[in-house]
Amino acid sequence: MTDNQKRLIHSAVIIMLIPLLSALMEVSYKLFLVPTMMPISMELQQLSRILIFGVPSVLLIYYGYTTGNKVVATLCGVLLFPLNSIYAEILFELFDPEFIMAGLNYWFRWKTIIDFSPFTLICGLMGYFASIRTKASLLAGVCFGILLISILLLID
Repeated sequence: MTDNQKRLIHSAVIIMLIPLLSALMEVSYKLFLVPTMMPISMELQQLSRILIFGVPSVLLIYYGYTTGNKVVATLCGVLLFPLNSIYAEILFELFDPEFIMAGLNYWFRWKTIIDFSPFTLICGLMGYFASIRTKASLLAGVCFGILLISILLLID
């Protein structure tokens, strides 16, 4: 296996695993933590959103900054939300017998694509700016991460 093939496999693994981490955190929160607690406070819900999307955002910024690979960091950011949703639905289907998974036609509807587009744009820009590897671009990537978390905290 050549060095170029190893880099390609490594890039594909990174693109697939960061959204999987986010989906695992989301599914474990909703299936295992929520049923054990009686009242779910707004602060706990906000903390879960920060963790579910903050940790992958930090990993995305870290990966982009340390490697400088603009294509993979941007692609990982763009695919973070769509892959997270698909992974979460698959995991919910596996662990919760009452959950009904949406069909493939749901993922290719214009409404779904439009709903994900602001988040994919923000995450893609976050990965791209982090991969430029200057202090100003790193600050821009962190600001996009803060913007993402702020938007997610405002969604009810």
